[in-house]
Amino acid sequence: MATLTSFDPELLDTRTVHKLLSASIAPRPIAFASTVDAKGNVNLSPFSFFNVFSSNPPILIFSPARRVRDNTTKHTLQNAAETKEVVINIVNHSIVEQMSESSKEYAKGVNEFIESGLTEVPSLKVKPPRVLESPVSFECVVDNIISLGEHGGAGQLVIAKVVHIHVKSEILDANNEIDSERLDLVARLGGDWYTRVTKESMFKLEKPRG
Repeated sequence: MATLTSFDPELLDTRTVHKLLSASIAPRPIAFASTVDAKGNVNLSPFSFFNVFSSNPPILIFSPARRVRDNTTKHTLQNAAETKEVVINIVNHSIVEQMSESSKEYAKGVNEFIESGLTEVPSLKVKPPRVLESPVSFECVVDNIISLGEHGGAGQLVIAKVVHIHVKSEILDANNEIDSERLDLVARLGGDWYTRVTKESMFKLEKPRG
C-alpha cells in the first residue's frame, strides 16, 4: 500500500503551499494579458491562474496574485482596475519563449511587447492591443475585480467579459471550428515546467449517453 504524506496549509509558509497547488493543479492554460494604464502605457504579462467560467455571458477569469516576496500588486492588476479593459491572448508553442521573457518584473511603463519581440496590433473594441503572433485573442471589458485577501500570495480575480474574439484562420478546420492539433497550445505545470499539447498527447473520450 502506498504511503501518504499529508500537509496542513495553516502550518506551511505561502511558498510551500503555492508549490503544492501549482504542481498538482495542472496543466493550466495561460492568460497572456495585455493592458494599458490611464496614461496609455502598454503592459503584457502571463498568468496561469486562469480559465473560462461562462459562455453566456462569455466570462474569463485570471488572477494576478499579490507578490509573496513583498505583498505588492502587479501592473496588470493596477491597469485592469484603472481602465477596466484587457486583451487575453492565448499562448501556443511558437511564442512560449517570448511569453516567458515578458514575465520578468519590468519597471512600470516598460512595454513588454518591445522587450519580448512580440507585435502589437490594435484591438477593435478596447484600448489594449492584442498580440499579433497569438493564435486566439479575446478582447474583454473588466466586469469586476474580487480580492481574496490582502497578504502576499492572495489571489485578485479579474472577471473579464469577452466582447470580441480573434482567431487565426490557419487553426480552423473545415467546419470553422478550432483544430486542437493545429493550435499547438502550451500549458503551465509546477516550477519551471510546461507541457505542449501535441497529437501524441491528445486522446478522445466520448461523453457517456443517458
